[in-house]
Amino acid sequence: MSTAIKDGFYTRADNYGLMEVYGADATRFLQAQTTNDINQLPEYSSQTSCLLDRKAHIEAYFQVYRKHHSYRLVAERPQIDHILQHLEQYKFADKVEFVNLTEGGTFFAVEGPRARSVIDAGMLGTTRLETFVHYLADINLFHCAVHLFRKPLIGNEGYFLWVPNSDKDKLHAGLKKACKEFGVQYLSDEELELARIEIGVPKFGIDFDSSNFLPETGLEGQSVSYTKGCFLGQEVLARVRSQGSPTRGLVGLLLPGGKRYDLTLDAKVMAGDKQVAWIKSSCFSNSMNRTVAMAFVIRDLRVPDTSFIGTVDGAPIEFNVTTLPFFHPETSGTQARKLYEQALQLFAKEDEIEHSKNDKKDSQSVLLLRQALELDPFLEDAYESLGVILSKRGHLSEAISLMKKLAELNPESVMAHTNLSVFYLEENNIELAEEEKAISMSIRMKIAAKLAMEETQDKKRQNEQKIEQMERLKMFEQVLQIDSEDLLANYGAGSCYEALGEFDKAVPLLKKAIEVKPTHTVAYLSLGVAYEGLGEFARAAETYKDGIAVASKRGDMQPMQDMQNRLAKIQAVKNS
Repeated sequence: MSTAIKDGFYTRADNYGLMEVYGADATRFLQAQTTNDINQLPEYSSQTSCLLDRKAHIEAYFQVYRKHHSYRLVAERPQIDHILQHLEQYKFADKVEFVNLTEGGTFFAVEGPRARSVIDAGMLGTTRLETFVHYLADINLFHCAVHLFRKPLIGNEGYFLWVPNSDKDKLHAGLKKACKEFGVQYLSDEELELARIEIGVPKFGIDFDSSNFLPETGLEGQSVSYTKGCFLGQEVLARVRSQGSPTRGLVGLLLPGGKRYDLTLDAKVMAGDKQVAWIKSSCFSNSMNRTVAMAFVIRDLRVPDTSFIGTVDGAPIEFNVTTLPFFHPETSGTQARKLYEQALQLFAKEDEIEHSKNDKKDSQSVLLLRQALELDPFLEDAYESLGVILSKRGHLSEAISLMKKLAELNPESVMAHTNLSVFYLEENNIELAEEEKAISMSIRMKIAAKLAMEETQDKKRQNEQKIEQMERLKMFEQVLQIDSEDLLANYGAGSCYEALGEFDKAVPLLKKAIEVKPTHTVAYLSLGVAYEGLGEFARAAETYKDGIAVASKRGDMQPMQDMQNRLAKIQAVKNS
């Protein structure tokens, strides 16, 4: 992975378009047309979604953003036209309007650990915490009116910036200057495409298209709700889900290291006279020192962490199967948190007397905290720690400025006002110290009341869930008395015991469910959790491995990812 990708990049995203959907029936209309659950989408949030045909082939794959009762859709330009045509076709008498903003504006994208810092610089001191908490915001950036969307191009923390064409040059100039200041490089379309493939992010129109069933792509876990009700293609999706996975699925392939393989798009991978895989995007990854590819692979061969031999144009190649993406870039928040923790460790070892004498030079802990805030301008702990350290070393003016900034970013920050009270007292500004102390006490009281209410609600919710599990358990036990081999009753009773924390009772029931139906994916997940609850981590790991193999063949992506995450945690503890 190139340095540009690690440190962040910016680019023009001219190949993306934007449209708005609004009107009294907008929510109900989109709920009936798209695959995901619009009704469950909170304001200022986002979800991936699709339009399907009646056979569940993908007609469009896009991002939906909700602002109050209107919606914004971001997709590649060719898809915008298709989405509009589809929605107009089914509009009928609905009170809903569509506005295509694609030709009237331009998208820029900035992504990576320093993306927030670049945007924060462009807001010229007007940043608010909700700018980055929300998935969309209408902001003034480099003196331009901008629609901001949280949207990564290659899996990192990233933002799309839509600006009217009349301001695109001004925005580009400001963005270019800020990116240079923070070491964020420009990526061409060619460089971005290589980065996309190296990370392993599938793209509509290249790695999957309208000839593919959605379940073949592995993307339905993030773009489909199976409980929302009817939408076009829903019956086929439900049937595929109940009967098992499609015959092929999109996965990652790792080829032998140290050698470049020239794989063409849609190249056939053969095993004897049978085609076992269809190559999609591929490239040589410098970071992994091997060729990587995204490919559709037949059901029996797409188990993660396994390999198979196939021939491409007559040449035999060993392919190692993995899930997509190939890896997840480290977010700015993660990097900032690491720097923050390193800074605290160093601060504990620093000589305060020496640093107080040499107050013109930042200590290593202060440097790391400043770097952390460059990566994440909203890391509250870093503001507080940096302010406290600076105050101890006599830099009260900067310490006060930092706490004021923190209070602006989060008006409910207790420590911002508490520290301001202390710092003002050190300056002998009694009036401001008392004022900040009163603000801090008021916030503490609000938080205490809120926590007490949440604790009461949590206890009530836990009690309701326990009662519900007990009622379900009684029903399943009644079935088991009649038929001890019943799959759903064994799994249901086992999962109830697992949820209730009675893991020793859950294990035999879940093992029985797997014995009755070895492809019952979720039973492996519950059984692994039960083993973890009993402290039998080796058995849990083996159960997850078995479950992952089953889930990958069936295309049950969500339970597979859950088991992969749990297995990774067990292995991390074992190796630590």
